[in-house]
Amino acid sequence: MSLYIDLTEFLANPITSGIQRIAGEICKHLPAGAGIPVRLHAGRYLVLSPTLMPLIGAYFNDASAPGAAEIRTLSAIERGVAIELSESDIVLVPEVFFDPQRVRFFQEMPEQQFRRCRFLIHDLLPLTHPEYFWPELLLDLYRYYRMLRDASCCGFTSQDTRNAYYGRLKRIDSCGGVMLRLGCDALGPRPQQPALNRPLTFSVLGTIEPRKNHKLILEAFEPLLGQIPGLTLSFIGRIGWVDSEFAQKVQSLAAEKGSGFRFESAKSDSAIRSYVEQSRATIYVSTAEGYGLPPVESLWAGTPVIASTASPSLRDLGTAGIHYVEPLTAANLTKAVLDFFDDSYANQKAEETTDLNLPTWHSFTQEVLEWCTGDCSDNQR
Repeated sequence: MSLYIDLTEFLANPITSGIQRIAGEICKHLPAGAGIPVRLHAGRYLVLSPTLMPLIGAYFNDASAPGAAEIRTLSAIERGVAIELSESDIVLVPEVFFDPQRVRFFQEMPEQQFRRCRFLIHDLLPLTHPEYFWPELLLDLYRYYRMLRDASCCGFTSQDTRNAYYGRLKRIDSCGGVMLRLGCDALGPRPQQPALNRPLTFSVLGTIEPRKNHKLILEAFEPLLGQIPGLTLSFIGRIGWVDSEFAQKVQSLAAEKGSGFRFESAKSDSAIRSYVEQSRATIYVSTAEGYGLPPVESLWAGTPVIASTASPSLRDLGTAGIHYVEPLTAANLTKAVLDFFDDSYANQKAEETTDLNLPTWHSFTQEVLEWCTGDCSDNQR
């Protein structure tokens, strides 16, 4: 049996954010020789050099133009060797994709072969919350979802996604598949003791888009910024699908001297960790999430989180290190921020993070490997 890792999307566009990080962490932590990288071309899989796996893993540690160029060179179509899948081979598909030809490839697979494909399903937000996505994108995604509906071996990164898959997509009452907990340690090792008495710095991680509620966050901070010495709010992430007026406001406010607001569109993992470690709290008040990595990555680094109740990643953690804002309004968020002005409260929430049992990317990859090499059917729990 061979385990093939389908990295078609990443190899065409080697970025290190979002769902692509999950594929990258699998490459980094999978034991040597356990998985073989492949990409789809002209309706067939091409086997690529096994040296791609550690190279991709290293790229997620330190993304660079030379690293991306080396990945593109080793994964070039002309370097691949076409294969036919055997009856015992397994294909892990950790990516989301919209390409109609790639969807058709799986739809036209012989049934027995398709049953040996393991699909990681990260979210179904375009199905459950279509208001947050481009209408043009939805049509391509629905083709992808129709293909997933017929899959017999699925892994889920949250119970919310699993419930949506069986309840909304397959329209059945029972749930199968396996649960796989994403790692929290991408930003580096866990501190033995979190820093206390931090400056009045608050950071927001992630792409600026409507469901992440950056507008509401800014509204909550506007009465405070420039009025309280040392108070800083940072948006760390690229500008995504937002209206041009808000995008311009973010950039103008960041350029304004003394505003107390910073915007950083692209940062390395080490730079992001530095922001997190210096923050009194990070803020993650999304309205809809498939999982939500930034808040648990913050907790791993010893920094409390001001959060909404919409992140599945926080659902089983209680309130240790977490300050929930419910109901989610600008006024309630302002109050939560003011609570963290109290050193004793902020220090208590920081110390609580050390008690949390959080998964690593190594443990996640081990779970994925066990899932891929074991028996699989839709009645797994």
